[in-house]
Amino acid sequence: MHAKRASSRRAASTWVAPVLVCLIAFGLRLGPLWANRFHSDEALYASWALAVSTARDVLLAQVAPDKPPLLFYLMAAAFLVIGRVEVAARLIGLMAGVLSVALMWKLADRLALPPLISAIAFALSPFAILFAPTAFLDPTMVMLVLASLVAVTHGRPGWAGVLLGLGAATKVQALIYLPLVFVCSLFAVRHAQRSFVIGRFVAGLAMPLLAVLAWDRLRGGTPFWIQQTINYGGIRLIYASEVMPRLIGWASFLPYFFGWPMLIALSVGLPLLLIYDLTRNAHTNSALLDLALIAFSLGYFFLHWLLAFQVWDRYIFGLMPIVCLLIGRLASRMIEWLTHRIGKQSVAGCVTALLIVVMMGSSASEAWQSAIPVGGDHGPHDGIDRVASYLQDFPYGTVVYDHWLGWTLRYYLWDARTYIAYFATPQSLAEDLHVFGRTSPRFIVIPANESTTRIERAMALEGFTLSPVLATQDRHGQPTFTLYRIDAYASR
Repeated sequence: MHAKRASSRRAASTWVAPVLVCLIAFGLRLGPLWANRFHSDEALYASWALAVSTARDVLLAQVAPDKPPLLFYLMAAAFLVIGRVEVAARLIGLMAGVLSVALMWKLADRLALPPLISAIAFALSPFAILFAPTAFLDPTMVMLVLASLVAVTHGRPGWAGVLLGLGAATKVQALIYLPLVFVCSLFAVRHAQRSFVIGRFVAGLAMPLLAVLAWDRLRGGTPFWIQQTINYGGIRLIYASEVMPRLIGWASFLPYFFGWPMLIALSVGLPLLLIYDLTRNAHTNSALLDLALIAFSLGYFFLHWLLAFQVWDRYIFGLMPIVCLLIGRLASRMIEWLTHRIGKQSVAGCVTALLIVVMMGSSASEAWQSAIPVGGDHGPHDGIDRVASYLQDFPYGTVVYDHWLGWTLRYYLWDARTYIAYFATPQSLAEDLHVFGRTSPRFIVIPANESTTRIERAMALEGFTLSPVLATQDRHGQPTFTLYRIDAYASR
């Protein structure tokens, strides 16, 4: 009877801790879920998903997508179930963010790293907290990559290929993790089986990629990967004048991975770990894994630094889970050191986990309050929903002129009976008003940081003026947008 109870307690302990960490992660990610309006790219992706969910453009043939389509179709399904609300578009990322914590636990365990430590690092990461409740592609891509790594460490190369392919069907950058998949396969596959395993992996990887290729050719137009290159302005090596500004730009995101205390600990601990692996711990599996993780992390950072990618926080998000594994390795060394001194490994593990929580707790709390400037929008688009609500009931033929907010307005005015008209210059706006300005209601939304002087001067020459009808503020009381009605002079 006692043995049975002890067995039950051990079985419970295997799932209680990961479930608790996942629940904490879920709670932290709920904080920013409703706090922010869509970033312009989130609005773009959500509008594509709406086009699919409403059957207006099921293949996205009427737009120019520069990303593979998996997330857009998943978001479309969420819109069909929940309705046209921001939460529906963010639900996939939120679920992916929590599942990633569970996958991190499993992956660290398979790689003989402390699973609790790596999972806690992922759960408390400000980057992970703030990106999960967004409509960006990266949380879903990272979740599928982690699932692929877990599958390959379980000796399931076919599934590993399928899952990595689904990651690439979300965002092509998932293919960057190919070297890491093969390194992780060493921990599950015997050498004699490796050629066969690679064949199954490639077959699995090909299936989602072929499906994406078929979708792209069915929709016609410019292939999405070429459109992506065009939007990037081409992929090139950076110029000498860009080296330091880009290094500073990318490095400025690193404190938000885990907070300053953990960044300092990593800056000291990783070089010491590298020295240890190259000397006393050489020629071991753990050293091979450490070197692979460090090499991949450096390669990932240098790739984004030295190629002319935009310096955007979401592009470096994929590095964060790999650093979580390295935190697990450093924690395992600390647990060994503490165990030698206090004699109890369980106590040493608890002390180390508590230290990680203390080091990351403050930054995690800030992220929960959406007080760290990474992830989604943090105020610049506050009030855009009020603008959309004001315009919602105007009749067909109402025109909203835009120069700054095209993607955002297309989402928030999706159900409105308005036509969004882009203008390139104040002169082109004035010319349009000269021809059509007296035929229907006309509005223009101007961000608070933009001047109206040139627009008013050009419009005045055609007999029109701006009349403010709505002003919005952000969460700190600062102005964000002014909605103007365009009126003709009475004398005209």
